This record gives sequence, structure tokens and C-alpha cells, in this order.
Amino acid sequence: MTLQPTGPAMGLFLLSIILLAFSWITMGLRIWVRTSIRSMGLDDYMMVAGLISYTAACVSTIAGSLNGVGSPPEMITDYYDKQGRMWFMFFQLFYVLSTVPIKASICIALLRITNQKIYHYIIYAVIALSTIAAVVTDIAVLAWCKPVSATWDPSLGSCADASLITNVSYYISATSILTDWTTAILPAVILWDVQLHYRIKVPVMILLGFGFVASTATLVRLRYLLAYNATEAYLLNIAHIAIWSITESGLGLIAGSMATLRPLLKYIPWLGSISSSSGGATTKSGKSRQPGASSHRMQSLAHRSENATFHTVVQGGDNDCWERLSDNESQKHIMGVTSHPGDNMKGITVTTDVVLQESTSNDLSVAASKP
Repeated sequence: MTLQPTGPAMGLFLLSIILLAFSWITMGLRIWVRTSIRSMGLDDYMMVAGLISYTAACVSTIAGSLNGVGSPPEMITDYYDKQGRMWFMFFQLFYVLSTVPIKASICIALLRITNQKIYHYIIYAVIALSTIAAVVTDIAVLAWCKPVSATWDPSLGSCADASLITNVSYYISATSILTDWTTAILPAVILWDVQLHYRIKVPVMILLGFGFVASTATLVRLRYLLAYNATEAYLLNIAHIAIWSITESGLGLIAGSMATLRPLLKYIPWLGSISSSSGGATTKSGKSRQPGASSHRMQSLAHRSENATFHTVVQGGDNDCWERLSDNESQKHIMGVTSHPGDNMKGITVTTDVVLQESTSNDLSVAASKP
């Protein structure tokens, strides 16, 4: 027998279902994209771990909303008071646990777009701060009452002052705001010197917007943390904490997965060029950051003429080097700045000539020479 959710309880119930559904959909698409291009990476596995914890948190909030969390005091019996407190405690543990792998996954992805040590230090600091905050919070929740079951049934033991949980909640909220804003702003800082096409800029801006919305949810949650000290309508008041916490982690999961779905844009007519374009960019100083010439399959080129010759030059220098893997890979895609024509270039130049000739038997012969 459960309660009919009303007011904040209904909001918590519906929000948990909606965000959980979108999280699973975007994660499913992410895994499909990664496996189809054989590029599953550590960031993908971390996000899966975050989704598992987030699912447990949402199950707890759904069960809590059906057992008193968010319901008015007149609907709460002694049974529902205990059930509501128990499910809310489970939500606290799993929500906090989910924040670490979600944040770590986003940070690991950021590590792949920069090779500057200062940014790496910042990213590692974000992971460390998130981990420490999560460990401290979960320990506080579990140690608040002795035994733990006294958290929802005071007759079984004793609990410390409620201000302990309130203070710890302020601590993890402050840490979440700091790390959320860092992971939202850092990509813009890293790419500040790069002039991207607007079709690439728009998705990036949308993803950054998700990060800011997630941090805004944490800011809103701050005003409700004093509900931990409430002596009346406790379950009604703490529902707001759960609502904004679920929103924060859910948006983090969705945004983190959407950032990997670029290959799917080819199925959207007006965005199809984003997934297939080379994503050429230039710095504000005018230097090219184009990863290289467009690639073509030799077979398709061979049909253009009976005989074809292609000339490829690969050049490396002291400061002019770049490394490119597939745009769709989970691995890094880091490109340096190439020199302008006429600049002094030092290093090694490799030239490869490829000649395609059609023989009388219509077989294609390929000859390659290197000086």
C-alpha cells in the first residue's frame, strides 16, 4: 500500500522518471556510437557507473514519493514517516555516489582536448575534490545515527544533531558548484583561441549550457538545506532537496552523453555536415588548425580517371606537430598549429607519390615511391 503522490511528491515522482528515461536513452545511444566505431574508453565506463548509481538514486526517490516524501503532514502516518525517511537516506547515498563517476567521465573527456599541464592539473583537482566530498558526505550520512536504522526509526538508537547533515550538505553543494562551473567553463577557455564554424559552435554552446543549468540546480538547492533541521513537515520539506539533486545529476548524465553523439547528426538534414566535416578551425592569430586535407577512398578516386597521381607531403618541425585520430573516437583528438607558408620550418619532411594506373585487364595497379 502506497500513498498517492501530490504536490512536491508528484513533482519528484515525475521528474525522477523523466530524467531517468532520458539518461538511459542518451546512454544507450552513446554506447551504440562508441561500440560501432570501436572506441569505448574509460570515460564511457565511468559514465555507465554513474548511470547505475543514478538509477538507484531515482528508484529511491520514486519509492520515497510513494511513501511520504513530499506529502503533507496530514497524510503521514508513523509507518510512512519511517518508510519515507528510509528511502530518502538511500537516495542521499546513491545520489552522492553518482556524482563522482559522472564528473570524472566529463573530466576524462576534457583531458583529450588539451595537452597543457595547467588544464590537466585543474581537471585532476576537480576529480579529487568531487571524490573527497562524496566520501565525506556518505560517511556522515551513515554515521549520523547509531545504528544506521535509527535514521528512520529513532526508537532503535540515537542520532547526532541534525546540523551535522546540514553542514555536510552545504559542503558538498559548494564543492558541486565549484566543480560544475569549472567543467562548464573549461572547454570554452581551452577552445577560446579557436574559430569554429557556427554549426559546431551551437552544439558546444548547448552542452555548456547544460553544465550551467546543472550548477544552477545546485544553487537553488541551497535554500532548502535547512529543511534537515525541520521538526514539522520534515518529509514535505526535504522533497525539494531531492528534486534539485536529481535534476543536477540527471542533466550531468544527459549532457555528458550528448557530447559523444556527433556521428548521429548525419541523420539530421540541416546538421548532417557537422558529423562529416573535418571541423577545420583557425586561431584568432590567423594560424591554421586544420587537421589535414580531406580524405577520400582510393577506389572512388580511381573511377574519376583511368590514370591518377596523388602527391602527399607529411612535415614535422620543432613546434609544428599534430596528432589526429577519428573525430568520433573516444580517444584524444589534439591538433597543433601548422606554420604559414614562408615560415621557417625545421624538421623532417616525408613525401609519398601514389600513382594509380588502369591496366588492360581493368585491374587497378598502385605504385608508391618515397624519395
